[in-house]
Amino acid sequence: MSPHLPNRRKDDARLARDLQLFHVYRLLSTSYLFLPVLITFFVSRGLDFTHIVLLNSVYALTAIVFEVPTGALADRFGRCRAMMLGSLLMAIGCVVDFNGRDFWTFALGEGLLALGMTLTSGADSAYLYDLLGAYGKEHEYRRYEGSATGAKLFGAAAALVAGGFIGRHSPAVTYAATACVCAGAALVAMMMREPTFVREDDSDFLHGMAHAAKAVATRAPLRFAVGFSVLMFVLLRMGLYLYPPYLGKAGLDTAWVGIVLAILSVIGALGAQRIEAVRRRLGEARLLWAMPLALAVTYALCGRFVAVWGVALLAVQSLVNGLYSPFSKELLNREIADSGQRATVLSVESMARRLAFGAFAPIAGVLIDAHGLHTALYLCAGAGVTGVGLLVATSVRRRRRGLGDFAHEVTPTPLPEAADASDAADASDASDDRTPASASSNH
Repeated sequence: MSPHLPNRRKDDARLARDLQLFHVYRLLSTSYLFLPVLITFFVSRGLDFTHIVLLNSVYALTAIVFEVPTGALADRFGRCRAMMLGSLLMAIGCVVDFNGRDFWTFALGEGLLALGMTLTSGADSAYLYDLLGAYGKEHEYRRYEGSATGAKLFGAAAALVAGGFIGRHSPAVTYAATACVCAGAALVAMMMREPTFVREDDSDFLHGMAHAAKAVATRAPLRFAVGFSVLMFVLLRMGLYLYPPYLGKAGLDTAWVGIVLAILSVIGALGAQRIEAVRRRLGEARLLWAMPLALAVTYALCGRFVAVWGVALLAVQSLVNGLYSPFSKELLNREIADSGQRATVLSVESMARRLAFGAFAPIAGVLIDAHGLHTALYLCAGAGVTGVGLLVATSVRRRRRGLGDFAHEVTPTPLPEAADASDAADASDASDDRTPASASSNH
């Protein structure tokens, strides 16, 4: 027997254990039981819709302000610690809301929930990528990110169903139950082992955040991956606000709306778990424009037809939602050369997504108030079509520069000595866009 075989088996066992814990963490980390009764709970505690909207602004503003700093903290002090602390803060936020009776108490609770979310956002994906990298399995990231995203969506579906039943009798209890789930996620994170990655000096904290922002702004492949993620996030997140009124107009009561949303979450989970098969069948370049195109078409049809059968259109969007997370996160992680900046860069991307959604959502809200739900659905369809057009235009431009379809760069062909200065400049520009991922095989 080879002397390396026992060590290899030991490494495989350690990796399997950490992956199992990571999947359990994802299952628990965003299983919010209070979502089906969110509005009902706040109204029962004396808030009007103006105050409820302001609470959403508190959450969004907190997330935007702390997104990048908390990502940098995860890069300095460890991703597992960030995930553990984030889950604990979310548990505390739920306890604060459970005991809240006035706007400012709820504002504190929502701020803690947002702060906890920012600590886990980026840190979890960075942890998974570096965990696989420590065992030489980076090429399997998409598969494991897909299965972990599936676990998260299954957990969300179970929470929607459980929260709906619990909330019928006591909306407040859903917050207490969510606090227990988040505390369980923190315990799981405490049990996870931190993979090895290069950490920068603590004195470079602010410099690290600036460096991450600069990397996103100046590296074309990374900038594209962030832009793609922003487009998809805005279109998919709008569904959280548009699905319930659409289903209500289609004739479904509140109980059925909760059940349908849970079913849609399960469909997304199944899509996430099938990302590897879908990607192999369609290819990355085709998948890049097929996902926003599918969202654009289904939004347009939902705007034109309001009926129970429209649930099938929402199911298509949920399937895209499941594919989006593992696909976009792999594109991002593959373009991050410095592992010590991984969580920070991912937090920059997350902040960009939230800023874009914060600008887009009010426009949709104004259109709904002025002209009806269908106008917001058409707006999303138009944004999807515009996004597909930009993707195609970018693809044509990159091909002319000798580059591939965003996923794996193609090394430009060496220019002959007689090439003119303009050709040499184009070649230099193209070579700057190449990343370490270009040397690997197309997994």
